[in-house]
Amino acid sequence: MNSVTNRAIQPVIPMSKPLTVLVIGQMVSALMAFIYGKLTAVYIPPAELGDYSLLFTTMTLLHGFLVTPTIQSFKVAFARFSHRQTIRFYRRILLLIFLTVLPTVALLAGLYYHNPIFGLIWLAAFGQGMYQFGNDYLNVSGQYRRYVLIQIGYAASNVLILFVLVVLLKQQTSVGLWQSLTLLNSLFAVLAYWQLVRAIHGYESLSETAIDWPELTKSFKQYGGPLFSLAFWGWISNYADRYLLRLYLTDADVGQYVMGYSLGSKLLILVAPMLTFLSPQILNLRTTQQPSIIANPLLLRYLGRYVVLAGAGCFIFYLNRDWVGNLLLSDRYKPAFLVGPIVAVGYLFLTSIHLLEVKWYAFGQTRLVLFHNVAGAIWTMALAVILIPLFGILGAALATLFGFAGQFLLVIWLFLSEKFNR
Repeated sequence: MNSVTNRAIQPVIPMSKPLTVLVIGQMVSALMAFIYGKLTAVYIPPAELGDYSLLFTTMTLLHGFLVTPTIQSFKVAFARFSHRQTIRFYRRILLLIFLTVLPTVALLAGLYYHNPIFGLIWLAAFGQGMYQFGNDYLNVSGQYRRYVLIQIGYAASNVLILFVLVVLLKQQTSVGLWQSLTLLNSLFAVLAYWQLVRAIHGYESLSETAIDWPELTKSFKQYGGPLFSLAFWGWISNYADRYLLRLYLTDADVGQYVMGYSLGSKLLILVAPMLTFLSPQILNLRTTQQPSIIANPLLLRYLGRYVVLAGAGCFIFYLNRDWVGNLLLSDRYKPAFLVGPIVAVGYLFLTSIHLLEVKWYAFGQTRLVLFHNVAGAIWTMALAVILIPLFGILGAALATLFGFAGQFLLVIWLFLSEKFNR
């Protein structure tokens, strides 16, 4: 079996150069993220950050429910159908979402709360979705160098725009943060749309053939259906604790927790290059009609390396939490210093889950992704309801850690089960 596995995997693993490019790009983006966090910690009060985070959490729910499943479905369809047809089909779906559903929600919310900020939130969500769509196209088409350059440009522009608006123009409120995000995402949405149009004109196969709507629609419903439900449960696991904190505590406490959570979740920076690198490899296995079990050795190999590296990083982070907190945050966010390493350990489990999920997304086993996310969300929220009233923001961090740890154990069991490896 091992010899068959090795022969199947070998042709789809290129040289390490693409992964090196991705890692370098992620390191530069990480540096920009740390600078952004430092500027936010120095110039934005915890109460303002808490107010911004609660609205951002709502935007994340809508974005995750409507946009992310659509883009995940696009990545699978890209490997099965005409590239030109696929890009045009999913571009129309996303534009329909952004120009009808999201502005309607933003308008109703603005009228209900008598607050025009929901217009900014809609523009920020629109830009975020188009940017994600354009960059994921570069990923699945193997254009790693351009993918990394745009990623670095996005991170650097994020810092520059924040510096101009918050530091120079002194927009040190939640509105200032929304203005910064909206301007950033709008600029990169234009760039993403332009490169998608270029891609459509660049593919000559089936040049004027009508879009195969029935097949693409069937694929979208079959693959994306479970992901729409998944988005809600994933949001519960990752973001709903902010609302529980606000129920028991204050906006300032939410801001403290969000800052510590942001610091701990930086483990995503380590795993992102692996996800970007591995996704096309596993998708190619499906394209060549290989069974899903063939992907296991490759993913487990990368998982082992990642756990060793990230686990050591979490341990060092915990031992030096005060130094790291003062370096990357500020003294006004001192309560967040302990939250960071606790959340980091939780994210060690979550990012490990993301690595294993690559196989399920590639082979269309999205019901497994939905199942473990539903179970994980229920478990995490039960812990949060118990621990937040007892320990405040520290309780929320512990709920994150134990919630993701329990979910990881379930994922490992599903990943190795013979029933789902055929």
